[in-house]
Amino acid sequence: MPRNKKEELIFGICICLIMVFFMGLLNISVHLGGFDLNTLKTAVLAFPLTFIIAFVLENLVIGKINHKLISIFVKDTDSVNSYILFNCFFIVTFMSMIMTIIGGLLGGDNLTTVFNNFFINWPRNFCAAFFLNILVAGPVSRFILRTIQSKTKLNAFATDNQD
Repeated sequence: MPRNKKEELIFGICICLIMVFFMGLLNISVHLGGFDLNTLKTAVLAFPLTFIIAFVLENLVIGKINHKLISIFVKDTDSVNSYILFNCFFIVTFMSMIMTIIGGLLGGDNLTTVFNNFFINWPRNFCAAFFLNILVAGPVSRFILRTIQSKTKLNAFATDNQD
């Protein structure tokens, strides 16, 4: 898990990159009626703006709510896995709700259509995002973070031994 602000930023960027790209790909595929080269192209073109929106939203709004909820439900004596599960659940719940609305609007739907389809689109997005986070984005991001942390430890050890 991240130990400082720099590691939190790296971890957050990794998770957000994976989640935004694959959730965008899913929703664009559904919106266009299937997956093909045009779907992939549209997902790649939509990615930068969607990533910025999701990253800012998660860090400025949802992250603060998430930390408060985690402090209520997860105690210091609980396992790291309970922290990971609650963190995933809260982030995915709120981000999937908000991004379902934002994604619909970015996809060209008007506000009425977005809200009329919300209870069809959001449960699908929640389920896909939850399992994507638990099974792919979280483990990959933690692996990348552990790799960076171990290299930092090795560099610190090497520097200490040179003196």
